[in-house]
Amino acid sequence: MEKVVKSAGRVLEIFEFFAHRHAPATVSEVAAALEFPLSSTSVLLKSLLSLGYLEHNPRSREYQPTIRFAVLGTWIFDRLFSDEAPIPRLMDELQAETEETIVLAMQHGLHVDYIRILQSIAPVRFHIKPGSRRPIWRPAAGKVLLAQQSDAEVSAMLRRVNASRPESGPVPIRAFLAELARIRQQGYAMSEASVVPDTAMIAMALPVPGGHRPLALAVSGPLTRMRRNRRGILRLLATKLEGLRL
Repeated sequence: MEKVVKSAGRVLEIFEFFAHRHAPATVSEVAAALEFPLSSTSVLLKSLLSLGYLEHNPRSREYQPTIRFAVLGTWIFDRLFSDEAPIPRLMDELQAETEETIVLAMQHGLHVDYIRILQSIAPVRFHIKPGSRRPIWRPAAGKVLLAQQSDAEVSAMLRRVNASRPESGPVPIRAFLAELARIRQQGYAMSEASVVPDTAMIAMALPVPGGHRPLALAVSGPLTRMRRNRRGILRLLATKLEGLRL
């Protein structure tokens, strides 16, 4: 059973690899990017080829997803992320009114994934790479997601983090839980220079339907500008989310 679960996990990682790459790739490129053994990567890609989820170019030796891959989960996407769905409209409105980078985030284990990004349209800005992944305890988007969990769950997660000896040093669990308590009370999180120097992020939780994983919506930009516009951004986020119906 363990072997089957491991293989299933690797298949999903291959799907995510192509979703972020937006281009064909050889077996060696996939194996290197995902740190998989070359032989098992070849077997998995050939299996997905046989199932119709990938196609193969014999000349370039590259694999790429098929339409069958593209339609996986489209019913969820259409409900939440199509052009007529509320989340994209909300993100477009926030970008137009703040001119800052707008991020939709979701937890992935000990990380937070930025699953949809609208880049800033301001003259002075910084770029967030689509598909970026951050340690969940650092940016505001991750903290908002953790604030929806119990202290016991968060403490257990942080003990695992500290046991792995993160480069930034151990996370002070008691102080972090106190910060989450403040986030729950005020309804938002703000982080400054948590990942990228001289930047800040303000995030709130999205009211997702039951059965869906929690999502966070964030506004991010240069630190000085975010500090100056903090109150206006908070009012705007709160107003937009109050009227959101998913």
